[in-house]
Amino acid sequence: MKQSAMLTDGPATRRGAFRLFALALTLLALALALPVGAAASPGADVADAPTIASFTPDEGPVGTLVVLMGSGFTGARRVTLGRAEAGFTVYSDDSIVLTVPAGALGGPISVTTPDGSAVSAGSFTVTLPPPVITVLSPTGTGSYAQGSSLTVIWTTSSAVYDGEFALGVRSPDGTWNPGNLVPASGAASYGAGLTLDVPPGSGYKVMVAWAPRGFFTRWSAYATSSGSFAVYAGNAKAITAFGFQTLTPPVTGVVDEAAHTIALTVTRPIDLHALVATFTTSGASVAVGGTPQVSGVTANDFSSPVTYKVTAFDGSTQNYTVTVTVIVPLAIGDAYGGGVVAYILQSRDPGYRATVQHGLIAATADQTSYEGRGVQWATKPYWDISVPGTSTAIGSGSANTTKIVAQNGAGSTYAAGLARAYNGGGYSDWYLPSTDELFKLYLNRAAIGGFVSAWGSDYYYWSSSELYAGHAWAQDFYHGNPCYNDKKGTNRVRAVRAF
Repeated sequence: MKQSAMLTDGPATRRGAFRLFALALTLLALALALPVGAAASPGADVADAPTIASFTPDEGPVGTLVVLMGSGFTGARRVTLGRAEAGFTVYSDDSIVLTVPAGALGGPISVTTPDGSAVSAGSFTVTLPPPVITVLSPTGTGSYAQGSSLTVIWTTSSAVYDGEFALGVRSPDGTWNPGNLVPASGAASYGAGLTLDVPPGSGYKVMVAWAPRGFFTRWSAYATSSGSFAVYAGNAKAITAFGFQTLTPPVTGVVDEAAHTIALTVTRPIDLHALVATFTTSGASVAVGGTPQVSGVTANDFSSPVTYKVTAFDGSTQNYTVTVTVIVPLAIGDAYGGGVVAYILQSRDPGYRATVQHGLIAATADQTSYEGRGVQWATKPYWDISVPGTSTAIGSGSANTTKIVAQNGAGSTYAAGLARAYNGGGYSDWYLPSTDELFKLYLNRAAIGGFVSAWGSDYYYWSSSELYAGHAWAQDFYHGNPCYNDKKGTNRVRAVRAF
């Protein structure tokens, strides 16, 4: 009680001295309780704090990967470059890879872990953005031998002093096959050779990429060549496509690789003496009579067959004979093919082709015998016997005629035999028209000429289409109606052939 009174009632100086004495006793007790060599103040073990020994590279654009070397990186929770937060990956206790973040202006690099922080001695310099690359060559389409080299020319949006370019071939599926590396030299224009060490195929492009220098290289800019090219085995020497693309409409050739011929048909009047061909080839070069040929540029005289000589990359050669046929469009009534054009196939007809005319040619006069009174459809033994499989359609008359002749035998005493025996113009493929073919002849009778259609005359014409066993179809050239008649009856015959 006396002590308490002294502390309460004593002078202030005496109370302060006692408090200092008590604090000293407390610190002494804590010091005695610590292990030998331990720090006297609370906090982390100094030996576990991170340290930064070095980093590489020391400059680069946003997106550059920077490798930090040091110690104590395990558990790192923050990495900054200057004042910007950076994404990072801890690879080991002594290595971290960070990505230069957008907005970074450069400066020292710091790492923060639960045990402390470390700041690099040097500063990282953030450089300009990646250059924009433009591939100038190769352009368009082309073909190259497997293993050969082509020249790649490219430019950049500004002079490039840092990093390196990679040349490679981009496959049609997007796969990139890197080739040789070209160091940046401070220029804005570059050129180098690239070996085409890729499988034969088409749709390839050249790709140029750039990356800043550094241990962890990441390509930061890309560009591909315009167009695409093919890569062929060294002995390839084919013309794979050929045509006249400047004509209206364009004309495409038919390449017969087995015969090494190319056939083209032009369906309008044209001067063949200076036509320019467009072609693709798997060879190294193409020539005509020693003159190098450039697709879409070089003109030749196609009024007679032209020989294209293709040379492979290994020096072997192959010739292709190009033949151009001009067919002036025909009109109904034109003299052609031993007779008169009677019908031109339309898009709805079997056998129609948009680029080539096909149709029917009618004989210039009737083939009717027996004093002009016509002939029977079949010989007597077959008047009531069917000819299986005849058709009424356009394009079926020739097959119908063959079936009828096979049944009735050779001779010209019946309609199909009479038509087949005709050889106008020296052609032996005349036949009795089907019902639908015969109706086209009726529609165009005025342009064809020579038909009997006057009242009181025998104006019925036989077709090769059977109605049933004893009857066949015919055409009334006066009234215009398809009709039928007994096979033993007599009607007129006008033979046709197809073109």
